Amino acid sequence: MGAKDKKKWFLAGMICLMMWLLCGCMGNNKMSIDTTLEVNRKFKGQREMSAVVSESVFRQAFNSDLEELQRMVTERCPSTLLCSAEKLNNGVEITMTLEFASLSDYTNKIGQILGKTPGIYYDTSNSIFKDGYMLQENFTSQDLFGWLLDALKDKNSEFGDMELSDIFQNGDTKVIYDGETIDTEAMIHVEKMESHAFDSLSVEMTMNDDGSYKVAVNFIVNQDTYYDMGDDMDMAIKKLMPDGGVYDVNNVNEQRVYTIGFSAYNTETLISQLNSVLQTKNCEFEVAETGDESDPFRAHKEITIYLDGSYFLDFAKEGTELVYLLKTSSEYSFNDCQSVTGFLKNYSFDNDDKYTSVYMNVGPSDKVQISLTYAIDIQKIEIGTNVNSETALERTLSFFFDVEQAALTGENFESKLRARMDEGMTLESGETDGMKVYTVRIQADSPEDLSLKTTKFLDGSANEEELTSILTGGKSSKKQLKIRSYTYEDHINLEKFLGSAVVSDGIVYRMEYPKGYVAAFEEGGHADMVTEGNRLTCTTRDPVINVQSRGETTNVAGVTQLLLWWVSLILTFVTLVLNLKHIAGYIRYREKYLLKTDLFHGKNQIVLTIGVVSLTVFVFTSLRLIFRVY
Repeated sequence: MGAKDKKKWFLAGMICLMMWLLCGCMGNNKMSIDTTLEVNRKFKGQREMSAVVSESVFRQAFNSDLEELQRMVTERCPSTLLCSAEKLNNGVEITMTLEFASLSDYTNKIGQILGKTPGIYYDTSNSIFKDGYMLQENFTSQDLFGWLLDALKDKNSEFGDMELSDIFQNGDTKVIYDGETIDTEAMIHVEKMESHAFDSLSVEMTMNDDGSYKVAVNFIVNQDTYYDMGDDMDMAIKKLMPDGGVYDVNNVNEQRVYTIGFSAYNTETLISQLNSVLQTKNCEFEVAETGDESDPFRAHKEITIYLDGSYFLDFAKEGTELVYLLKTSSEYSFNDCQSVTGFLKNYSFDNDDKYTSVYMNVGPSDKVQISLTYAIDIQKIEIGTNVNSETALERTLSFFFDVEQAALTGENFESKLRARMDEGMTLESGETDGMKVYTVRIQADSPEDLSLKTTKFLDGSANEEELTSILTGGKSSKKQLKIRSYTYEDHINLEKFLGSAVVSDGIVYRMEYPKGYVAAFEEGGHADMVTEGNRLTCTTRDPVINVQSRGETTNVAGVTQLLLWWVSLILTFVTLVLNLKHIAGYIRYREKYLLKTDLFHGKNQIVLTIGVVSLTVFVFTSLRLIFRVY
């Protein structure tokens, strides 16, 4: 082994020794947190937590300066706590006291310290189903010392990489409930309950498309418990049925199942009737919808549910279940299900042709959030292609959203459109007949230019060799004497732009030719095909549109030329007839006839002039007709 290798092994050994010493020292000097939670039946009381800072840590971090420690505790202590520091023989004791007036006050203050909603379940009952209390939490006092760890890190860099568990440990925990002291685990769970409660309770809630709800609440109890209570249980459950509701009872596999069903026309009514059936005031059901910034045609629906089954269920009894079942339209896709208060045992989801269903098993009662995704439909799309001339084309694409759709996706959709704007494009937004409308205008100087710009806008990019939206055609290459015409085939592909979105009322296509033209379809396979003057329209639900059309108008130059040809022909023939005697005289007498006849004065001059002009026009128009110059 060389000298360099020896140095490497020596250095590695020293590092291991230092890590061992550091871990050992911190392990022996962890601060133990003792907790006393004292409450009465109305859940008014206080939570006192104390931890002793060892003499060595006190000396290392604060130079044994009690005033400095007290100042730090006072400045950094959360506002919901009363904090103090007191010198003891073996170190310094830090005490935190949380006073509260009710369960909600306690929950709010604990939540402020933790920075999240805590899981706190409290049930005190004195009913025909059970008598006693149960208190359960999903956090420990150590979790409430995060502020002190942050203060120590700011005070001394040696604490920089440490976690709560590196410095603190849970000590003794006890609950004093209505004067009775109970020792418990660090995560508080105390109970004292005598019950004839139900084994499980399930609440099935179906969300309808019109905003109403259908609910079925199932109370399930074993036959032994039912026999102990007799008719009292039947009467108690039957009284829960709301007006217009249904009540049913069945015996299944040695269990008695009571079902209460009802309908609610909105969320407020749903909560009111759930509270009535479950004999509580604590049920929650909230629906929040937000658009998807990455996809303007998708939105998220967040549903928060809290159902309080404590009147009927004894969670101190093993196997007790509270089940939430949420059913929505199959158009929704399940994203996630999360516990807010930490008592969600498990969940699952299912999709079929009719419903998306989410099953949640909680215990005890829990507030849960379900995240669903769904497509936002465009109400209508209008596409217009205006042919002002062969070198002046304009395309408009108008997207219509109703008020609810616009509220969810309006900003995201407008951002998507603006990101695709290019030279020769403009974006306008406004309202028409209660609809939010976004209109994109694309100017082009040729069909090829319009094809490129349309593809670039709809697809986000364009390859000139593989355009997806193509306009071909123009003025007819075949010259017609009486008619001028345009012929176009317009192919527009919206598939990439729309993605999974649906256009509820379909896509309206419009083609407009220059004024004076009459529009017509070359072939038809679309709905509502209408022509009116220089405009034609049709409707389709296919995101790929293909329309062949033509626009025709009278060829004024050609018709005028044809008219001149006929007029000149007729006049030429008439003047020829009127001059037959002069022609015959000239043939017979030659120059002698011209000398004795005055052809260039009076009536003869007029007829001769008309004949010459007519013949000239006839020859000129004939040549133009032969060579199709019109």
